[in-house]
Amino acid sequence: MRYSIHDKSNNAKKARILINALVDCAKAGIKPSFATNQMLRGLCLYLECGTFTRENWRTYHRVSEAAKVIRDSGDKDWKRHVTFEHVRPLNNMYKMFLDERATLTVDRAAIIISEYPPILITTEEELKMSKLGFQHGGEPEKRYAHVPISGFSLRTDGTAHKDAARKKPSKPRPKPDVAEAAPDQPGDP
Repeated sequence: MRYSIHDKSNNAKKARILINALVDCAKAGIKPSFATNQMLRGLCLYLECGTFTRENWRTYHRVSEAAKVIRDSGDKDWKRHVTFEHVRPLNNMYKMFLDERATLTVDRAAIIISEYPPILITTEEELKMSKLGFQHGGEPEKRYAHVPISGFSLRTDGTAHKDAARKKPSKPRPKPDVAEAAPDQPGDP
């Protein structure tokens, strides 16, 4: 997770509201729907990019090797040949929420969502994934075994981005004077 839900920014506040709503839906046993998928989609964007607006595919950092070639080709129509793929499908994320609903917390939900951030792949890679039987599920490592990637792993380490998670430094405490810190000894004048 590159961005924390515990930050003080307005986007972090929105993320907390959405995650709380999803946790409440899961605890109530509500089935996945368009609304829950949209909330998950927005949260995926926030936790990886720090914003709820659509990601910039030209600068997005989690890109397959083939998608990099297409993106950097200079073709005006390059976006038709790539797709923004959720490594762990949204329905699978919500199913995990339902499976863990008795003990699901906001922090655990954030980990489930951010554990496998989205990746930009080619439409050919997505089609091959579907032909291999991984259209809507499967272990991420197996689903993406045929997709060459470098510079990142499918799974994140779960830590927040250092700029987003930066804490304010605490005020330094004044050091006690040695004379003040020493207890009075019997017999001292």
